[in-house]
Amino acid sequence: MHGERGRALSMRIVGFWILTLSITVLADFKIKGYPEPCNAPGPQGIQGPPGPRGKPGETGTMGLPGLPGPRGVPGVIVTCPTPPKSAFAVRLNEPLPNPFQPIAFKEALYNHHNHFNLTTGMFSCTNPGVYSFGFDIGLFQQTVKISFMRNGIQVREKQAQAKDSYKHVSGMVIMQLEKGDKVWLESKLNEEESKEGTIETMFFGYLVCGK
Repeated sequence: MHGERGRALSMRIVGFWILTLSITVLADFKIKGYPEPCNAPGPQGIQGPPGPRGKPGETGTMGLPGLPGPRGVPGVIVTCPTPPKSAFAVRLNEPLPNPFQPIAFKEALYNHHNHFNLTTGMFSCTNPGVYSFGFDIGLFQQTVKISFMRNGIQVREKQAQAKDSYKHVSGMVIMQLEKGDKVWLESKLNEEESKEGTIETMFFGYLVCGK
């Protein structure tokens, strides 16, 4: 009994001196500037598998517009060719000339390109393509019989008579012309019929589209 108590007392005294010695050594380390002892980390472990993908977040607010970019390089300027043009409008305000010859008109309402010859009464094709031609005739106490001619061949004929009233006669032709083709109007009345009454004749034409 007394032996066990003595043994326990001895162990307490030994533990006290061990604790006192540890405190004394630690204080001595701090006083002399030695670093405090620490546990060094172990090696990095193997990376685990990636976790499941999270849910998409909410759409953020729209950002401010960016600054304007630099001016681009000027493009190549291409000059398109001018399309061909051809048009005329002529008038004659007197009886028609002798038959079976081109009608020579006295007045040019429009003949900018001079493709119509007032002296000969003929239109000469300079720009091949599709043309539209027309004539407009006003009659009073007069008979008219007129032909539209191309290169000496009759394309269309129109006739009308106005005895005691004014009458209006018109016609139109659309055709393909080649360079050098000639078009004109020609009276089919005899000389006696041509001298009767008054008559006003207009002849016009223009290029619809070039070839």
